[in-house]
Amino acid sequence: MNDAKEQSLGQVLDSTVESAEETVRQPAVKSLARFGFFTKGFLFIFMGGLAILLVTGERRRPVGDAAGALADIAERPYGKVLLGIFIFGALGHGFWNILRGAADVDDAGRGWQGILKRCISIGIGIFYLGLSASAFEIILAARAADSTAQTAGSFMGILLAIPIFGAMLSVFIGLGSIGAGLHECYSGLTGKYRENYRLWEISGPHHILIYVLGVLSFTARALLLVIMGYLFIEAALGTKAGSIGMDAALMALLSSGYGRMLVSFTAIGLICHGVLALYEAKYRRIC
Repeated sequence: MNDAKEQSLGQVLDSTVESAEETVRQPAVKSLARFGFFTKGFLFIFMGGLAILLVTGERRRPVGDAAGALADIAERPYGKVLLGIFIFGALGHGFWNILRGAADVDDAGRGWQGILKRCISIGIGIFYLGLSASAFEIILAARAADSTAQTAGSFMGILLAIPIFGAMLSVFIGLGSIGAGLHECYSGLTGKYRENYRLWEISGPHHILIYVLGVLSFTARALLLVIMGYLFIEAALGTKAGSIGMDAALMALLSSGYGRMLVSFTAIGLICHGVLALYEAKYRRIC
């Protein structure tokens, strides 16, 4: 009986993978996926610009996370139009990442490491679908830019209110964030992120430029992830509780001894990650 159930489940999974592989090869899906990289690039470049304004003192409030940056975009001239374009691109990037994990576009395999990588891809896809929904909400409701920080704070309050388990989960999330940061740093320094690029199509100095962009962007993101992980652990230990996100990480860096230099490096890294996404739009293996 169990063998029959396992066989049936295997058939369902194989059918799902085949459908995903067929879908991701469609020209419209590939075009939408590449457009998604352009919108991702635009978002990270904008976030990096906000971080630079924070360093120069022209901006007082925290930068916020990706959803917070979208709310900030809505306040700009033609912001609602830009958000409308972003919704389309984020949907494409989200659906492609889900298909990428299901169809194993990156050849991760079916071992536990491969399954983990594919699940991460699907998680990224769900995140971008959530961003598109956030952008749609902002257009309809003109939500305040700092609402995401308030949400993060309430999330930590709810999490830490759960006896023992809440603190343990917060530590687990913090360690996971630190581990992800170390992996990002490794991926950037070794150039491992380029494994899924069509490198044979890249000519001349673009090879070097892509590597430099990768080093700066991945190490900057690694720094943010490590700081965010530390904030989660700090909250769990009762040392400090409050908003935890990219905004809190940047403010923590800014208040440190080399604050302006570190936040400037992070801002440059975010902009580099945006530019790297533009290269991905052209050279990333989509299917």
